[in-house]
Amino acid sequence: MATILVVEDDPAVSSMLEMTLAVEGFETEILSDGTAALARLDDEPPDLVILDIMMPGANGYTVLEALRGREAWEDVPVIMATALSGDEDVWRGWSAGADYYLSKPFSLDHLRSVVLRLLSGETPLP
Repeated sequence: MATILVVEDDPAVSSMLEMTLAVEGFETEILSDGTAALARLDDEPPDLVILDIMMPGANGYTVLEALRGREAWEDVPVIMATALSGDEDVWRGWSAGADYYLSKPFSLDHLRSVVLRLLSGETPLP
């Protein structure tokens, strides 16, 4: 069973993600801020990360850059799931090493598709 780390400060969104991923048989770990996510980098990496950008402590870009700087975490697929949808925001996410950039609000079906494709080593469809 794959483990997915969700770093999201909105309890409603993190709960929705946790339930959606549980239906697919995934184990989830929820963190509510960037500082906790940075501390988590010392532990065993998950199979995939879903990362918000705007959150307390370190923002998602900082977390992603730190994650990509850790050898054990460098190949973990990361989905940036955020309300920031401007071209500059999307470019910054891709440049920092995101595997997929998902703008909120998003379809849960689309999220499931992206997660499944990334976990199987495939490139997600836009």
